[in-house]
Amino acid sequence: MNDSVPPEILIDTREMRRALGQFATGVTIVTCLGPDGVPNGMTANSFASVSLDPPLVLWSLDRRARSFAAFSEADRFAFSVLAQDQVELSNRFARPGADKFGEVAWEPGLGGVPLLPDPAAHFECRRHTVFDGGDHLIIVGRVERFVRYERRGLVFAEGRYGAIAPHPGTGGVPVEEVSDARHPYDDFLVPLLFRAYNHLFKAFAETLVAEDSDGGQMRILSILSSHGPVDEGELLTKTMLSETRFDEACQALIAQAYVRPAGGDALAITATGEAKLADLLRHAARRERDSTSGLDATEVEMLRVLLRKLVLHHEADQ
Repeated sequence: MNDSVPPEILIDTREMRRALGQFATGVTIVTCLGPDGVPNGMTANSFASVSLDPPLVLWSLDRRARSFAAFSEADRFAFSVLAQDQVELSNRFARPGADKFGEVAWEPGLGGVPLLPDPAAHFECRRHTVFDGGDHLIIVGRVERFVRYERRGLVFAEGRYGAIAPHPGTGGVPVEEVSDARHPYDDFLVPLLFRAYNHLFKAFAETLVAEDSDGGQMRILSILSSHGPVDEGELLTKTMLSETRFDEACQALIAQAYVRPAGGDALAITATGEAKLADLLRHAARRERDSTSGLDATEVEMLRVLLRKLVLHHEADQ
């Protein structure tokens, strides 16, 4: 009799890990006190709800973990559900052997179990039952106390951290209620970006006028600041200005000693120009905050990242 496992159901553990990574989870740090009273903690994304009545949660403890003995014997443990700005804390408690609590302002909870600062939620538990889970131990805890804080939770998927944001189609307000699109053309990225640009730039344009500048001049200063001396022909292409507007902007910047000739047809920014650009960027940042104050901060940051990726992708192809 052949007791070997049929080839069709053999499991590639590496590929299984990658497949499981498609399932997004939250990130917690589970803590306990060891038999010697020393605090133990480790990052875990296996936290899950089991029951509301009675209130039960579970997590999976790796049998190879250095703190396996402490957690497998602990009568009490706690979960700090991490907020989206706590990636560094997550990484700290994921590293083995480090002094994890050394610089962390934790507080003792029930039974003295450490509670970490500024999470999205805390759950303090007493050991309820334990199950064999292969190379892990499945520990079920009965929740004795919990606190929810008004903070967005940290997410982990595909081996990377992420942030929670409402899906554009199900974020509480139907898409059609936040869009005035009346024609399919309005759903294309270019017109949407153009309209968003006009909205964001409109308020800032008033600041530029007050600062005796304009968008073209600021664009030239920004390019020269980040790229160093640039040939006028290349600079014209990068600014996407008409030749007339480009020439007018360059003449104004040279007259104000913000830009200088740098040999041949090249232009370079001066120290005075760098100071002027820094001042304009401060104004721009304030105006941007005002213009986006009614939007979700996470979505704004996600938009910034996506636009940066879009730009870098196309610049890399050129």
